[in-house]
Formats: sequence, C-alpha cells, structure tokens
Amino acid sequence: MSNPKNLPDSDQLLVEKSKLASYLLNLSHKDGASKAKFFLQRGFKADYWEAFAEALRAHGASQTVTEIEITRHGKKFTVECQIKTPDGKNPCILTVWIQATSKAPRLVTAHPNS
Repeated sequence: MSNPKNLPDSDQLLVEKSKLASYLLNLSHKDGASKAKFFLQRGFKADYWEAFAEALRAHGASQTVTEIEITRHGKKFTVECQIKTPDGKNPCILTVWIQATSKAPRLVTAHPNS
C-alpha cells in the first residue's frame, strides 16, 4: 500500500505528449508561455518531451501530496517541491494531477512554486 502522503498508483502516472509539447514547453501558448519559459530555462526541450515527462513522473512519485480535493473530474492532487532538471538546479515546482475512478493519476499542469 502506498504512503498516503504520495500519489496513488505512482508507478503508473500519466503524462501526455500534448500536455508537454503543446502547453508546458510551448512559448506561443497563451496560458503556458510563462511556464514554458521557466522549464526551457531549466534545460527541458519540446523535441525531447519524454525526458520532461519522466522528470514529472519522478516528481509525482517521490514528492509529497500537499492538497487533495474532490472535483467533478475525479480526485485532484497537488504535489510540491523538487524536480530533477537538466541544468542541475532542481527547483521546487508544483504539479497538479487528477485521478478519475480506477485510473492512474494524469498530469493537469506544472509550474514554479513561488
């Protein structure tokens, strides 16, 4: 059984290519541009989105859940702090995950924790 302070099913976390390449690493996205700037400055690249996805999954699996909320989409988890980055700075970030009934948590968003 997993630690209740960590995401459930943390070995199966879902991070979609479109979420990363079209949003979190896209400087042209109206809502994601500031996030993209932050993550690109840390060494992540849209062409190598898989490395970013793996870092986000590792973050979700290893860092503490700081908030849980029940929404119409499922259980929403907020996870905070360090992510391993290519530049080695490993900043504190905040990720949000949603878990629909009987499915692994899926990444909703990520941003600097400030």
